Amino acid sequence: MLEDTRKIILKTNKGLSSLERGRQIRKIFPALASNIIRLADEAMAGRLVLPGTGPELHFVGNPPAWTENPCGDNEYTYFLNRMAHIKTMSEAYSLTGDLKYAEKAISEMRNWIETVPCPPLKDEDGKYDTKAFDCCSPWRALEVGIRGYRTWPIIIELLIDSPFFTEDFHSLLIRSCREHARVLFDISPRLWPNADHNHYIMENLGLLSLVLLFPEIDEDRTMLKQAESELSRCIENQCTEDGGQIEGCPSYHNGSVYWFSLRNSISEKYGITVPNTYTERLKLMFKHSLHATRPCGGNFPWGDSHTAEKETMALSSVACYMATGERDYLQYAAYFSPERIIENDLRDNLWRFTDLEKLRVDYEYALNNPIRPDLPLIEWNKELKQVYLRTSWDKDAVAVMTACRTPIKNNHAHMDPGGFDFVAYGEPLVSDPGIYTYKDDINRYHFKSTGWHNCAMINHKDAWQYIASWKYGAQKWGDIITVDDRNCFVTVISEHMNYEPVKLRRILSLIDNRFLLVIDKAENMRKGDTMQSSFHINTSALSIMADGTILSKNESKPNVAIVSSRNDEMEMISAKISTDNDVWHDSIIVRFNTKMNVHATLLIPFRNNEKPKDDIPIALYENDDGCSVSFRISGREYKAEYNGISAELEIKED
Repeated sequence: MLEDTRKIILKTNKGLSSLERGRQIRKIFPALASNIIRLADEAMAGRLVLPGTGPELHFVGNPPAWTENPCGDNEYTYFLNRMAHIKTMSEAYSLTGDLKYAEKAISEMRNWIETVPCPPLKDEDGKYDTKAFDCCSPWRALEVGIRGYRTWPIIIELLIDSPFFTEDFHSLLIRSCREHARVLFDISPRLWPNADHNHYIMENLGLLSLVLLFPEIDEDRTMLKQAESELSRCIENQCTEDGGQIEGCPSYHNGSVYWFSLRNSISEKYGITVPNTYTERLKLMFKHSLHATRPCGGNFPWGDSHTAEKETMALSSVACYMATGERDYLQYAAYFSPERIIENDLRDNLWRFTDLEKLRVDYEYALNNPIRPDLPLIEWNKELKQVYLRTSWDKDAVAVMTACRTPIKNNHAHMDPGGFDFVAYGEPLVSDPGIYTYKDDINRYHFKSTGWHNCAMINHKDAWQYIASWKYGAQKWGDIITVDDRNCFVTVISEHMNYEPVKLRRILSLIDNRFLLVIDKAENMRKGDTMQSSFHINTSALSIMADGTILSKNESKPNVAIVSSRNDEMEMISAKISTDNDVWHDSIIVRFNTKMNVHATLLIPFRNNEKPKDDIPIALYENDDGCSVSFRISGREYKAEYNGISAELEIKED
């Protein structure tokens, strides 16, 4: 049986052994190879960076204490048991031929299989015990799937020719892979009957990968057929008409593009075809990845999304290149992403490429010939209730992302109906705070709370109840009402009923390709009610000018001026903005509080070392149907009229 597996692996990799492939990778990507070896040496010593440990290396045990959780963060257990560090040691063996990496990797896998048993699939009543595979455990179905597609197949491919990969270990491994496949075949469809969650993509990828590598697990191909049909159902149910992944989080969208693409690349290795309709939907999802990218690169960090370091459009680009072989995807990545980010996404997938010379040629070409997107400047995904707009596809463009999706799709969403993210001149200026952590603590609450987002609130309350990291109270209706594109301004209007009987309307107008006017209007406020408008400024310091204009203080970077129609009650709140798990920096929330039912704020970006030259007067007038706002900047007078869901703008020159 061991020899049969060796033949399958050799065939799928065009006759090249692990060490031959490693030599090719080391020649083409010497810096990546060196980094892999460095990480492998850390893993050899049992020192890893995991969720909850912060950025510092943490000793996980030798062998790892698979079921212990010293950080109190569920993600620690999940990430450790996905065994990415064993994959890294296996890659180091492929790169160097040093048997110490192979010996350590196989000994840890053997230890895990022998000491972390699979729970029974059925309970005492003979019913499938889905709860046993949907809790914090090394055998949570998602971890079973991730081991099945992301780590174990690569580990096996790279180590199978080493002297430590014995018949005994192979038999032990087959037994465990059979258990993995049963979980994914029997339990996962019961966890995700609607095929509407990113977990289910990975769980079916795990099933697909395991039964192709070990056909003896699935002699009648029933498991293979289920994995293929469910992956098709996943992309059908999770991809909106406009190409967005239904959860509405750019990080998870890009992750889903990657996961969907792996069906193509895995199937190609084994000579299996993928329906054209599936691949066309994958390409449509890539267009959404472009819209969800800030002009300065990285994600608009909506919901549980990272900003710049992982699961960005670079991952979607690498994924679609893997799925299609079309190098223009790498060229798009080269336009928005630094080489470091692209190569980090390549690094995790190097051993999936069977034609490394093509990768080398295409990647070098992409770096020298980046493609600037030529897509519409406005993307309104009505199913996701999201709008992305920018003044151009230049990297210093002014851009806004906003959404008002309530009720939410799932608990990756934050409590931010009508919120927005504002970028100008290559810098996030008024920012969504990001994700920071999944750990159920005060930080998780802050980063999800309404008050830490660029939102309006009533009576200082969240838009709905926060119960726990993965649990909310009920939400009321909300939506994007209109997107109005005129010659010199674009207006997006949203409203929601999460403060019922108060209806909150948020009007965002990007004027003259430069200024962002934000109007919050509340209907049915009761006596004693107050309205708050919060702005999360990407700065650690602010100054207040003589006329009351607030200005961020970022040296040698673009800044933003905040001008309010009412300065009678304003507070500044120390906060944080996160770019990656366990990573944050200081920021400040400017919050305006009023007893009135309408408030206007003007956000004016300035390029490096610029600042307002004159006072910026702003006046707000309310009428029966709407309101009007007037302001003057640099010799031009602007008057914006809002009536119901329509808008007009008048500009006068001095």
